[in-house]
Parts: sequence; C-alpha cells; structure tokens
Amino acid sequence: MGQTSLQRLTKRTQFLFVRAGFRASRSNVMVEARRRAADGPVGVGLTATKKIGTAVTRNRARRRLREAARQLLPQHGLAGVDYVLVARQSTPDADWAALLDDLKSALIRLATDLNSGAEPARQPRASSLSQRKTPTESE
Repeated sequence: MGQTSLQRLTKRTQFLFVRAGFRASRSNVMVEARRRAADGPVGVGLTATKKIGTAVTRNRARRRLREAARQLLPQHGLAGVDYVLVARQSTPDADWAALLDDLKSALIRLATDLNSGAEPARQPRASSLSQRKTPTESE
C-alpha cells in the first residue's frame, strides 16, 4: 500500500468492468472495485446520478469525491485495481471528515475483499445486444 499513481477512468466500458467487482457502501459514498492487473496504476472513476440533484449539486459531489480520492487512494488503494466512487445524496453536503472516514473505511474493506481471493457476489450483466438473435440464427 505504498505510493502509487492515479489513472482516471473515462470510458463506459471501464466503469462497467468495475461494476462487476466488489462493492462497499457507506452513508456518504459507495465504492466499487475490481482488480485489472497484478501491478500498475490505481484507476479511479467518479459518478453522480441525477438522483443526487441538479448539475451544480452533482458537480460539487464529484469535486469532493475527486479530492477525497486524491488524498486517500495513494495510501489505501491497491496497485492494479480500478475504483469507482459513486456519490450518494448526502455526499455534496456531508461533513468533510465524515466523507473521508467513509471512503477510508470502504477502501480498507475492499482491500480485504480483493486480497481474499474470493469472487464478487455479482456477476456481470449480459448485454441486451448479445441476447438478440442474429439474422443467421433466425428460424
């Protein structure tokens, strides 16, 4: 858990990849994590749905999560693991110390899960496109 560099997740496929991994929910943030490689930079993605509020509120939540990740992921993130931080409705207005505590707690829990060798409880969703019949499969 030494110093590692952070790499932003920007593509939808990266977020979907992480979604099939482990999850730790706290009152101010939900963190999803999935191992990508044995070694390498820590990947981090941020998301806030419209349930959070207006665009201004969602941006505030993402800015707070970005700063919290910048402070905590180098010490508590695992190399070669991608993390997605999902804002909760309480994220934009949460006490800063409480937000940091929640994120730190979630990262410690995920490190335990990732190092245990257990499989995540959730399976990746099958794409609706892959479930459709192709013209060659029609009867």
